[in-house]
Amino acid sequence: MAFDRRTFLGTTAATGAAVALAGATSTPAAAQQQEVKGRAPRTYAFTVMGTTDLHGNVFNWDYFTDKEFDDKAHNDVGLAKISTLVNQVRAEKGRRNTLLIDAGDTIQGTQLSYYYAKVDPITARRGPVHPMAQAMNAIGYDAAALGNHEFNYGIPVLRKFEEQCDFPLLGANALDAKTLRPAFPPYSMHRLRTPCGRDVKVAVLGLTNPGIAIWDKANVQGKMTFPGLEEQAAKYVPKLRSMGADVVIVSAHSGSSGTSSYGDQLPHIENAAGLVAEQVPGIDAILVGHAHTEIPEYRVKNRATG
Repeated sequence: MAFDRRTFLGTTAATGAAVALAGATSTPAAAQQQEVKGRAPRTYAFTVMGTTDLHGNVFNWDYFTDKEFDDKAHNDVGLAKISTLVNQVRAEKGRRNTLLIDAGDTIQGTQLSYYYAKVDPITARRGPVHPMAQAMNAIGYDAAALGNHEFNYGIPVLRKFEEQCDFPLLGANALDAKTLRPAFPPYSMHRLRTPCGRDVKVAVLGLTNPGIAIWDKANVQGKMTFPGLEEQAAKYVPKLRSMGADVVIVSAHSGSSGTSSYGDQLPHIENAAGLVAEQVPGIDAILVGHAHTEIPEYRVKNRATG
């Protein structure tokens, strides 16, 4: 799909660990060769694959019933199943023409993830590598946004998980409470080498949920603060464009409804992805999560660009 300054919002099913596939072409400035007389400009296409709300599911396995999830009652879950889909897409499109990103909530949600946080914690001296890190590394993720549930087991567990991942955990609006500087990388830059000219630079901006300040207050109070998604996107998107990003993709652990479950306890909206698309120009696509609703496609008119 050719980006035309409208924004695509995609999320996966409530059970998580489903894969959202979005074919994408870079913007004309990025993808098109200088036009030769008598010839049409050449374009380059690449594919973005997104997952969200994996919630500790490495396999399609229900630990409560000790059996595989019933496909009739649940969506298939698990990184093992995602790996199959990802391999299929990469085989079809070419490994160098794809990016795989995640929109958060990876290390909480199953007995497996609890075990490696509390029983045999990854933070222990000579502790194990988290199964989610192992699986996501093996699949070859390029970047992942922080979800609110990443903070459930405390910052030390999250930091150790971050250390074990071969890809960056992004959070442009997760700030150090004292310095107000980013506590995690805000974005990552990816260079795609094209067969028709110069490289295409794709920026992935990660945004997490302001509700962390309430839901995990015991773990983050005085250590981190979480401003609004719109505010931080407005700060970073122009910066990414000035750094030469041809395409800007946002991975946001936030729904698109514009509502908050916590009422007016915070000045920042919980499900703000739609507002980001509406208010911040320069974004080509947004992968959303958190709300556990399925949105195959949602286009938003940006106020500034139309």
